Amino acid sequence: MRKLVPLSPHPLYVARFIEIRDGKHRVVRGRLVGIHHQISTQYQALEAAAASASLQTLVPDPACAEVSDALRACYEGQTKSLQALKTAIKSTQPPRLLKYCPMCGTTLPRTFDHYVPSARFPEFAVHPLNIVPCCADCNSTKSDNWLDATGNRQYLHAYTDSLPEATYLYATMHELSGYNAVGATFTLVRPNAIENLAWALIQSHFERLRLLDRYNDLSNDEIAEILADSRIYLNSGGQNVRAFLTSQAADREDAHGKNHWRAVLLRAMAGHSHLENWINPSCVPTP
Repeated sequence: MRKLVPLSPHPLYVARFIEIRDGKHRVVRGRLVGIHHQISTQYQALEAAAASASLQTLVPDPACAEVSDALRACYEGQTKSLQALKTAIKSTQPPRLLKYCPMCGTTLPRTFDHYVPSARFPEFAVHPLNIVPCCADCNSTKSDNWLDATGNRQYLHAYTDSLPEATYLYATMHELSGYNAVGATFTLVRPNAIENLAWALIQSHFERLRLLDRYNDLSNDEIAEILADSRIYLNSGGQNVRAFLTSQAADREDAHGKNHWRAVLLRAMAGHSHLENWINPSCVPTP
């Protein structure tokens, strides 16, 4: 998985909030204007915490809590300025990056998650660093449960958490019935270069979202597609199917990161000694 690109802070994030706020009904707008100083201060706190990867240290503001309904209405009511913000967030991303949800890497990101829950921090309901494109599965699974019992974050923050370049996701290929069926199982393996806190966050993210189970469930269909592509490649005159799959893996890594599950699966298949046997049309994914 690869980090998302944060929306440019020019104009200031709080200026984007003001634009959305000023498009609301005058009663809602008046309540929010009355606590603008507190909202602005909280915006600065979020931006500082994001820059230092310490979002878990944020403290709710009582004045903002008193107008929670008005603050959340800024997100829940569809306005042109809110839609423009969402469009800007998506348009900022490099081509292909949002082909997959940045939290799981498996499906289209058709929703947005409030990383810091708006139920507790309504002042961040439309803060660009707190609106993360994601899929419905990740959004509903994460919900408002972003910290563990000890106050540590349980999920990677797509804009600010730097994922290590080292490989930590692996696919192990397995066969049944003399190469006539092939499957894969994904595992996490900690590289020496990853520090304890960073590794704990990665593990928690994978466990809470059940990513290994999701990758395992999807692997059969992916293997079938990869083998079909390999047959097409060979039938079209291709000579080196291992190089073909390796180049596909490198392409996925460039777009989605070294530990994107499909890139990992492609490399595992390309490097397996029985690949040519699997390309036989009689070979099917394991049940």
